[in-house]
Amino acid sequence: MPSISKQSIETLKAQLNLVDVVMPYVQLKQSGRSWSGLSPFTQEKTPSFYVHPDKGFFKCFSTGEGGDCYSFIMKVENLEFYEAVEFLSQKFNIPIQYDKGNQSPKELSLRKQALEIHSFATEWFHKYFMQSKEAEPVRLYWQNQRRFSLDVAKEYNIGYAPTNPKALSLALEKKQFSIEALKASGLFFTNERARQIDQLKPRFRGRLMIPIRDINARVIAFTARQLEQTPDDDPSQKAKYVNSPETLLFHKSKILFGMEHARKYLKTTPYFILVEGQLDAIRCWSLGLNTAIAPQGTAITEEQLLLLRRYEPSKIECLLDGDSAGKKAALRTLPLTFKVGLEFSYLTLPEKSDPDDLLCTKGIEALEQLRTHAFGPIQLLLETLLPKGSAASTQEKIKASKHIFELLNHLKSEIAQEDYLQEVSKNAQISMQSLIKDFSEFKKLKARQTSYQKNNAVALVETPAKTVEKSPMTQTHWELLYLALNFPEYGKQIAYTIDSDSIHKMSLTGKFLSKLLAEFYETTNIDTIDTETLIETNEERQLLADIHTKELHIDDPIKLINECLRTLKKYTLNQKKTLLTQKIQQTDSNDVKFIELMKKVKQINQELIETQNLAIQ
Repeated sequence: MPSISKQSIETLKAQLNLVDVVMPYVQLKQSGRSWSGLSPFTQEKTPSFYVHPDKGFFKCFSTGEGGDCYSFIMKVENLEFYEAVEFLSQKFNIPIQYDKGNQSPKELSLRKQALEIHSFATEWFHKYFMQSKEAEPVRLYWQNQRRFSLDVAKEYNIGYAPTNPKALSLALEKKQFSIEALKASGLFFTNERARQIDQLKPRFRGRLMIPIRDINARVIAFTARQLEQTPDDDPSQKAKYVNSPETLLFHKSKILFGMEHARKYLKTTPYFILVEGQLDAIRCWSLGLNTAIAPQGTAITEEQLLLLRRYEPSKIECLLDGDSAGKKAALRTLPLTFKVGLEFSYLTLPEKSDPDDLLCTKGIEALEQLRTHAFGPIQLLLETLLPKGSAASTQEKIKASKHIFELLNHLKSEIAQEDYLQEVSKNAQISMQSLIKDFSEFKKLKARQTSYQKNNAVALVETPAKTVEKSPMTQTHWELLYLALNFPEYGKQIAYTIDSDSIHKMSLTGKFLSKLLAEFYETTNIDTIDTETLIETNEERQLLADIHTKELHIDDPIKLINECLRTLKKYTLNQKKTLLTQKIQQTDSNDVKFIELMKKVKQINQELIETQNLAIQ
């Protein structure tokens, strides 16, 4: 996916009033120049959530969350940054532009047109389903065989693709989409030689059309269900379900059907229900089970599980087919579920039934009944690895334990590991003491197999960053950043005066301060500096929110700036002096290096005295 241009991000943010963005989620009351309300991120009785529209930042003092309009939408809607930008663009009808990146303007145009084509096709298929004479048997199929109401069809834009191979192309031709965009949409079979729309062959004919939407509810693909009307000359005539192919918009391994619907209900139902098919998910929604989702006709992928983890669900309820194939499919996904750290609960359906049939005939009560017999991944594993149960031989238990250890080793939480081990102990009748001891040895063996050099490299990268964040310099960095942002008229003098060694760029605050001062140093007009262009991470947005929501009364900013500059300079010099002193203690006094080190210490002492004169005017 191409990235959104920085200019669009800045323009969108400038046109939005943060109060308008927040109001749908928080009941705000004006208090002077700011607005306040109850936190949307936690339960509280006294308002601790503040919005500062003039500065474009919010701050929640209950949770510490803060940021701008993008940070807020990312948090409340569980979106990534670019998803949040697109969300606000759609909601407030403010267009955005995409960077070219590795894509040409033509390809960017194809993406925009492809979205418009899918939007048009969705309405066109739905209208055909609801109104055409050809679709009358399909409407009866929907109501009598699938046992859905027409209201459900309206709510989810269920459609019908007519059998006429020219119908869709003629409808799209009137909208003046380019032939290249139609080829890229996935709605037609690829035909490089086609130069006119009527030469394109539609991918879907005589099928029930189910729209697939992205996280922002835009239609990006379709699943098409086989019907009696599906023509014999359809290349996929025998396939019960056919998905759109991979396109500019649709990557089936990264999309879960219904996520745009389910995520809205996680506050009241903090878990997902994973079903096999799209109609299963729609059946769940029609009964109020709104967190139901489905993979795109294939086994669930790591990318899809990582998408689920973003929402921090308490668990994933997985509805399994009652036959052995259902359990085998679940077993294949276990390594991925442990790897991403998601807790699965398995509900086994009666043999030769699917969620749609079961829920349609017995309602939500059927699901409640299945939940009384729900089991976790360990039980699923043990039923497969130890079919004899507690009567299994010692060697069979050892082999099964190693297989389970391999999966548990993916878990970061020792609490979760211990809980699973206790379940193994109980069900396989293996002492907990033995399991803990064997698992400990297993982890040591795994650790030894990991390259010492690789571990060492990771340690070298991580340790300094952690040390820097706790450094006393961090507070001074924060104060200087506050002063530079709130008193930009002194920014250029700070940039010219400060010693770059005084800024620890491995800390969050130091890194942003360094970027800001570089802007002051280079610019000839401080009014052109836009902090939005400097923000690279949500942590930096949080940092700016912390600064912008602080109302400090400063009578003499120059005095505070000079104190910060001197503090940083002194700290840096003393750090250098400490290292030199350590080297002196390790060096023989007759060594030539000893005299050089002493000279350097003397020079630093002189610089420490001169630091008193360090100042901007």
